[in-house]
Amino acid sequence: MTVFGRLISRAGARRRVTLAVVAALAPTGTVGVAELVCRGKIGERFAKEAGKRLGRTPSVDLGATPALWQLARGSFPDVELTADGVTTRRISGLGIAAHLRKVRQGSRTVTVRSSTVDVDVPAVSLAGGTLQSLGGVVALSAKSGQLIVRLGRVGAFTVPIAPALHGDTIRTAPGRPTFNGALPPGALAHKVTDMAERAVELTGLPLALEPRRLAVTDDGLCLTPHGGPAAFHA
Repeated sequence: MTVFGRLISRAGARRRVTLAVVAALAPTGTVGVAELVCRGKIGERFAKEAGKRLGRTPSVDLGATPALWQLARGSFPDVELTADGVTTRRISGLGIAAHLRKVRQGSRTVTVRSSTVDVDVPAVSLAGGTLQSLGGVVALSAKSGQLIVRLGRVGAFTVPIAPALHGDTIRTAPGRPTFNGALPPGALAHKVTDMAERAVELTGLPLALEPRRLAVTDDGLCLTPHGGPAAFHA
């Protein structure tokens, strides 16, 4: 039995039963309790399945539509999943906020009409192991759209970096570094910029997600992939 199977299999029969129960409970006020229990159980199912893919159990919001009604129809129009501390593609500490639209359970698969995900990459995660071992820190400038990498104990080396989205890959393009405000020798400058260059491929994302937008924020990077109709086994 799949994660959604116990909840929304035999949707037609469940619809009749659920509506009958709601009608019976409404005069007594017990429908509010039933709604809370139903919402919690459905949320747990979504969280468990998503947690297998994220490595973290997310929080789940089923939107304003009553969960009992969603269960009866076998369709969940707006599902939001949020999780912090996610690790993927060798980058840790990610914040994930996913919005899934029109989630339905088929006989063997779960289908999603469309999806949007915001991925927040904090500054500390952008530094990476190599830069951190060199005492590197990353400052951010949302206004200029650049990352400013400082190397050395007192930040003597400063490297401006412009991250950009090239198809399915994030690339960082380092500018000319400075050393205490002056240009270093060419060989040394080249060595420093080589350490600051990075490419992260974003192919094979779940839910047929494709990266659409990349922005520098005051806290890090925000990547926003979108996905169209998708199906997966659950």
